Formats: sequence, C-alpha cells, structure tokens
Amino acid sequence: MAEGVAQVAGAGCCGFCGLLLLFSFASLAPTQMALQYNSVFKTVSPRILTSAGLMFVGPWTSLIKYPKTIQTIEYTQEDMLDGRTFDGLPLNLGLSFQYSLLKDDKSLFTLYHKFESSPGDYITLYKLIGKHMITELATNFTAYQFFNEKQTIATIMREQLDQYFRANLFASVESLQINEDDLPRAFTDSVLMAATSKQNITRMMKTKDAKVVEFTTARQVAAAQANVTVAGAMGERHRILQNGRADAAIIEAYVEAERRAYSAIKQTMNLSGDDLIKYIWYDTLGGGSVSSSAHESADIQMMVGVDPAAYISQVTPS
Repeated sequence: MAEGVAQVAGAGCCGFCGLLLLFSFASLAPTQMALQYNSVFKTVSPRILTSAGLMFVGPWTSLIKYPKTIQTIEYTQEDMLDGRTFDGLPLNLGLSFQYSLLKDDKSLFTLYHKFESSPGDYITLYKLIGKHMITELATNFTAYQFFNEKQTIATIMREQLDQYFRANLFASVESLQINEDDLPRAFTDSVLMAATSKQNITRMMKTKDAKVVEFTTARQVAAAQANVTVAGAMGERHRILQNGRADAAIIEAYVEAERRAYSAIKQTMNLSGDDLIKYIWYDTLGGGSVSSSAHESADIQMMVGVDPAAYISQVTPS
C-alpha cells in the first residue's frame, strides 16, 4: 500500500515538474521587446529582452511585452482637442502623432516602474499628456498661421513633443499630422474671400505685365518699321537728288555745247543781232543744234527776207 502511494506521489511530482518546465518557456515576436515578471515575488527583472523566438524564462515567470515598432496615437472627432489660437479664436484640432519607445538598457524598465500599474497604462498617459501639450502649444500660433502654415506648426509641435517625451516619458515622437483645424466660419469665409481677392490681384498684375510686354513689343516693331520707312525715304531722296544732278549736268553740258557751237558760227559767219537769232531759229527748225542726230539729214531751204512765221518746211517725198 505504501509503495503504491509512493508511486502515485512520484508520478504526480514528475507531472508537476513537467508542467512547471513547460510553462517556463515563452516566445517573443521580432517586433516586440519584453521585461520578465515573476508572479511569486512580484518583481520585474531590469534585463530587457529583445531577441525574438522561444526562450526559457524560468518558472512562475511571464513576459510583459512592448512594441519595438512605431505606434500611433490619434485624436478623432470624439476627442477633438479644444483650444484657442494666439489671437483668441476658438480652435478644434484633430491630429495624430507617431511615437516609438526608447530601446536603451534602462528606459523600458523605468517606464514600467513609473507609469505601469497594469500593462498598457503608459498609452493612456501618452494620450493625455499629448492632448495637454498640443492644446497648450496651439496658443502660440494665430488663426492665419493655422490657415496658411499648417505643416510648419505640425513640425514645431512634433519637436516639442519629442523633446518632452524623450526627457520624461522614455519615448520619441517621430512625426505629427494635423488632420483637422476647425476655425470659426466667419473667419474662414473672410480668409477665403481675401485669398480670392489676392488671386484676382495677382491675375490682374500678371495681365498688366503681359500687356506691358505686348505694348513694348509693338513699340519696338513700330520703331523698326519707322526706321525702315525713314531709310526708304532717304534712299528715294538720294535717288531723286542723283537723278536731278545728272539731269542738271546733262542740261549744263548741252547748253555749254550750244553756246560754244553758236559762238563759233557767229565768229565764222560774222553773224550778230537779229541775223544770229534767225540763224538759230532756222537751225532749230531744221533739226540742227548739238542735240540732233548726226545721221539725220533734211532738205533745208533758207529764204532771206521772208517772215519766219510764214516759213513752210519742204517735205521730202518718200
């Protein structure tokens, strides 16, 4: 009887040891890190586990797991952030930011002891502190800045949150997005109207600049055409002057030749006064003078004592 009881006790002890050994193993995903928690002594080991896989952690020990990856906290329509701008206008913000727990040797262990009554309490703390800081930071910016410089404001908010989270909450803030910024309707309408007016002014300024270029080009074309017209007129002037000078030179040469010819006739034939004038008259009627062709010939009769007005030239029969 005693031997049977001993066997049962031995089997029970082996089974208990087997179960104890079985529950002494735990697994960790590649995206997780963990702290070891001993449920008997209610203690947490300061050693931070970061290697993924199945591992032996010991009896009555479990893992408190935390994410290695970037996490998001989002303030939705239900918990929109109510604040005011620097110029006193009411502002409702909807935003989200991404944070990551620090992975050094002490931060996670300190985070657990300072902020964790139960796993995950730090997330609620992050959300409350983020809400408080964001509504407070919003008071540094005017409504116009929220309307026109949203990305700049988001960058400044992220930097301030990151600085505080690193120093006090053992995490870093990687990015922040302003999804909504509801300002009073009257202000929004006035800003939109001002933006429309500004666009109209810009468009008119562009139109003015285009017209200035157009009119400047037209003036340049007109000036070029005027230069062409003046150049053409100057060319025509020079042509007329040259033709006039040529005609004058021809006439001068002709008159000089006539003068010399009749002067020679006067001396040769001893003509003077009316006789010379009559000679010139008959010579002109007969096709004489310097301008006549040397090949032309005419049958000329000179009658003395006849009135030149009654002179009839003889027609040579063909």
